[in-house]
Amino acid sequence: MSTQMRYPKEVYQNSSDDGGEWKDLDNVLIDDWESLACCSLSSNQKPNSFIITNFKFNLPQDSKIHSIDIRMDFHRDSSQNSIDLNPPVVKLINIKEDFESKPLYAPTVSPIERSVLVDGSNISPSELNSPDFGVEIIFDENQSEFSGDLFFDYIRLTVNYEEQRFVIGSLNGEGFPVKERPLQKSIGETFIYTILFNNFNGINKDPQDVKINVPEGLEVVNHYFSSDKKGKVDVNDIDYEEDRFDFDRLVADQEIIYDEDTIDLDTLTWHTGVKGRGMSRLRLELKCVGEGFKELSAFNKFSGIGAHFYVEVHPEDYEHEPNIYEESLLKWKSQLDVDEDYQTLNKEVVIEVNNVNREFDKAQEKVDNLKEYVIKWAKRELKPKTKFKALQNVSFTVNKGERVGIIGFNGAGKSTLLKILSGVLRPNSGSIHINGKVAPLLELGAGFDHNYSGRENVFLNGAILGYSREFLESKYDEIVEFSELEEFMELPIKNYSSGMIAKLGFAVATLVEPEILILDEILSVGDVRFQKKSGDKLKSMMNTGTTVLLVSHSVGTIRSMCNRVIWLDHGKIVMDGLTRDVCDAYVEAAKKASEDELSGLDI
Repeated sequence: MSTQMRYPKEVYQNSSDDGGEWKDLDNVLIDDWESLACCSLSSNQKPNSFIITNFKFNLPQDSKIHSIDIRMDFHRDSSQNSIDLNPPVVKLINIKEDFESKPLYAPTVSPIERSVLVDGSNISPSELNSPDFGVEIIFDENQSEFSGDLFFDYIRLTVNYEEQRFVIGSLNGEGFPVKERPLQKSIGETFIYTILFNNFNGINKDPQDVKINVPEGLEVVNHYFSSDKKGKVDVNDIDYEEDRFDFDRLVADQEIIYDEDTIDLDTLTWHTGVKGRGMSRLRLELKCVGEGFKELSAFNKFSGIGAHFYVEVHPEDYEHEPNIYEESLLKWKSQLDVDEDYQTLNKEVVIEVNNVNREFDKAQEKVDNLKEYVIKWAKRELKPKTKFKALQNVSFTVNKGERVGIIGFNGAGKSTLLKILSGVLRPNSGSIHINGKVAPLLELGAGFDHNYSGRENVFLNGAILGYSREFLESKYDEIVEFSELEEFMELPIKNYSSGMIAKLGFAVATLVEPEILILDEILSVGDVRFQKKSGDKLKSMMNTGTTVLLVSHSVGTIRSMCNRVIWLDHGKIVMDGLTRDVCDAYVEAAKKASEDELSGLDI
């Protein structure tokens, strides 16, 4: 399965005499959390519909479309008396198959990502590749008696598709390339192969090596690979060697045993990084340097040859699909060799968690007051406490610059893990090694004294976070300005609302950019405008290379902010990998979860 994710390049609105006109509509072409399209609506007035086109998909003509995932963000203003709209109609335009649907949620105060999933089985690659293919967004009229603003932030499409694949080699006249399906390239031309190794049986749990015969008459110009979950350059790589292994002998004797003394295996070696079951992908840029039929073959000592090796032959001017989570992981090897930031990011481990366990005492019954407790204790009627295992043998590493989301149903152990990483709790067993200054944003304002004024709490909370008074004095005006509490700084914070306390806590906690930022569901601070402001601040910190661990109840937030996800369930790691893969599996599992497990979660 392959993906291509695209933001549109063009947008326009269908103006009407009575429709609300969109301002700054070009802002839906990007996802920057800063600039929004806006439409002001009166009662019973509907926004102009708008059309977005030119997504610049580059899908192979013989590929099979599975689905199109449409993601967007729209919300209303935060005033108490505001607009009331139904979810918009989302239509695909300039394709043969009629499609229209609605996201589940209407515009709310919160800027939450909405989605619509399209079955792509009757859609052709050529239709999506056309610059005229697009999406039309149609809102109903404002059903409220009040006027207000509707905001639209971005829209993006992800196409899931399957490219035509051939089994590598010419066993029994099948596979690719064979004389019936040769490579038709002129000398001097370059083209792209993608080779896939499916370790379907998981015989060996060690990383696998694959030997590949570079076809005679072809020269490897460059390569890149889809990384494993840690994305380290030295895990998925290839070594260039000179001689070819004896593929004809392997074909003649399918039961031949790997033996370096009898079979010449000195050829291009691909270190796949696959452990157990899984699929690895290697993309080769090849140059044709000789005439004649060109043969491709691959061998693994545990799997031999055959149907677990595939090749995708791409069209001319093929543009690889963008990796949604880390664009740099799909750069050509020659680019990675000189990318110092990437090399540093992928080789420096800043968090290492080894077999961490954490237990809590859990009462078997509820005792309402001290008198009842004493009576039960005297009568020996108190039931003994049981042990609750919040975390069980949790192990993982985080590399510098990674943005790791932590998800799980209620009671999974997410917050406990972050508290241990922040030093608030200690594990019962196991070890944690952290290399860098940590800024935990677990409960904003937790260190405040409610009898002190806002000004006094800036210095109190700043001292707890390790800042000197001189430094806090130099940054005080900046803190006040960001928190938007100029008029309230001399008041005791016991008179503050919870939102005001969170704003002040956020302003102090993000005063400097730490090396490691730990966040526990704090992205809903204050009103909508401040939520966006705080989100922009966090994104700015992420873009400077700050390592981020984020717990969020919103899968949409995790998808938009993280390049890797750890899924916890009952204190154990269920899955650790790329955001899309883990979130998709998590959403599927949520269909079978209980109401208690899902309470308060935005799946």
